[in-house]
Amino acid sequence: MRALDAAVFAAALLGIALISWRVYAGRAGDPLAYLRGPGAEWIYPLDSPRTVRIPGPLGDTVVQLGEGSARVLSSPCREKICVRAGAIARPGQWVACLPNRVFLEIRGRSREPVDAYSY
Repeated sequence: MRALDAAVFAAALLGIALISWRVYAGRAGDPLAYLRGPGAEWIYPLDSPRTVRIPGPLGDTVVQLGEGSARVLSSPCREKICVRAGAIARPGQWVACLPNRVFLEIRGRSREPVDAYSY
């Protein structure tokens, strides 16, 4: 192995190590609530309590945020599946009111372990 080959190999290993450290040992950010309605989108932190009214074609969907979770309090839709879904708090969880075209999603980095399916 020549000196230049060794330098390229060492640089590649260093790059892989830095990327791995950034992905797996980085700081987990605070999760955020992403709310979407017809023609608009809002982003709120989950740590400050607030109530948000999202207008839709059927009326307003009311979302409650705070204490690290989000939930749909009321909606003008007929079945109320979005209300019965309860509170969501982990990144990747979502609730949708399809008749009123409102979507609530939690995004952020999670510290949960990687499962076997992601390899």
